[in-house]
Amino acid sequence: MATYYLAITYDVCEHQNLYQDMNEYPIKSTDNLMEKVKELAKQDIAPIVKVYESDSNKFTHLELYKEYKFKEYECNCENGGGT
Repeated sequence: MATYYLAITYDVCEHQNLYQDMNEYPIKSTDNLMEKVKELAKQDIAPIVKVYESDSNKFTHLELYKEYKFKEYECNCENGGGT
C-alpha cells in the first residue's frame, strides 16, 4: 500500500496568540522529505511545518507523521507588534 504525505505550513506568533495554517503541499514519496520541508518553510516563512501521512492521495484520513520547527522563521515581534 502506498503512503502519501501532505505538508502544512503554520504561521505562529505567541504575542498575538496566533497559530494559523497557511498552505498545504502534497509531497512525493520519492522526494527527500527533510529537504522538501526546509524548502517549504523558507518559501512560506513558516516556523512550523507539520507533515501528515495518508493511505490515499485524496488525503481523506490524515495522521500526523512529524512536526518540524524552524527557529529562523519564528516571529520577532514584541508586545503585540507586527510579525
